[in-house]
Amino acid sequence: MAWSESAVERFVDPDFGPDPYFKRVAGRAECSERQIEYMFRIMWPGLSSYRKIIVAQKGFTSYTTIAPIAPGDRDGTYIAPGHILYVDNPGKGKTLLAGIPAIVFGGRFTRFQGAADNLAADYIGHRYPDFDDSGRKVYKLEEGPAFGDIHLLDEINRNTEKMQGVMLPVIAEGKIIIANQIYHRKPFAILTMNQIESEGVYPIIEALADRIMFKLRGQWFTAKDFAEIGERSVHFDELRRELKQVCDISTIHEIREFVLKEIYVDPELQEKRMGRFAEITNDPYRFGYLKWYAERLDKRPLIISGMWGRAFTHWLGAAQALAMFRYRNYVIEDDARKVLMPILRHRMVFDQGSMRRLKKLFSHTHLDDTIDRVISDLIKEAF
Repeated sequence: MAWSESAVERFVDPDFGPDPYFKRVAGRAECSERQIEYMFRIMWPGLSSYRKIIVAQKGFTSYTTIAPIAPGDRDGTYIAPGHILYVDNPGKGKTLLAGIPAIVFGGRFTRFQGAADNLAADYIGHRYPDFDDSGRKVYKLEEGPAFGDIHLLDEINRNTEKMQGVMLPVIAEGKIIIANQIYHRKPFAILTMNQIESEGVYPIIEALADRIMFKLRGQWFTAKDFAEIGERSVHFDELRRELKQVCDISTIHEIREFVLKEIYVDPELQEKRMGRFAEITNDPYRFGYLKWYAERLDKRPLIISGMWGRAFTHWLGAAQALAMFRYRNYVIEDDARKVLMPILRHRMVFDQGSMRRLKKLFSHTHLDDTIDRVISDLIKEAF
């Protein structure tokens, strides 16, 4: 069914109004009534709420809305959300934004501050001896931040590799193991990292990075943005009080399952466009891509490793979620292309010598800028 603007009026929440994007596709929107209801009553109000609080940073707000319903890791009956990593300088609203999903979508919000001396029990919790009413010795559970529905893992790279390993089963499988007992949760994790810090930090282990769907980088503030930040800071309490819970967290899990099962991905698109691109990322020179780079690097290797299986399933889930936001029940090539950059940023492994040469050639301040340039060029050539 193709939906018109008049046909969707009954789904509009008066506190948020209609989704402005729908006007662009009205009369051509091909999706079920259930999808329309999810978008107008839950997902658009969520995005609108984020943008009431956060100035500029459209990438952060858009992907923070998409990620909870994007199917990530799949393990039997468990469908993990698309966890996200914010990487930027201090003061861009990363921590502030991370607290908003729990207000809008319900659920328990927990924050875990990265530190080199963190222990497993600080994150997952522990059992401690106590006595019941009859005086008998019992063990009680002290839940850690891992038991929350929405986790903020602040400054994730201040945790040791061992501590990051403790987080892995929670984020990837929704399992918390304490004293050989398994507790099941369905957390959505938001990780942050300050890109200008270089002391007291550790690399994110590859197994954990592979469970992150999106790596997001903030945008620079303009003069107008700074003025808006000043204005909103004065009225922040009022803005926060205006935030409204539009559903409970179980509904977000329900929508994620809907996206996985109801948003169609054509097998030909999966193989000939998406599968082909995934193959290219592991050796673009062999397929005739990035020739400009090959010439300037004297054919020195540039990409050591590209996209593998888990990254591909995350890509599919992200494209399905974006199609949902575009009021379609099927994925098109543009959906797949649009979400690629934040999926590849933390997964592509580059030759460090080649990247240093390119960074100098492009006069980039941060290596992340060089990485984005290479990935962007590869996407443009391949699509």
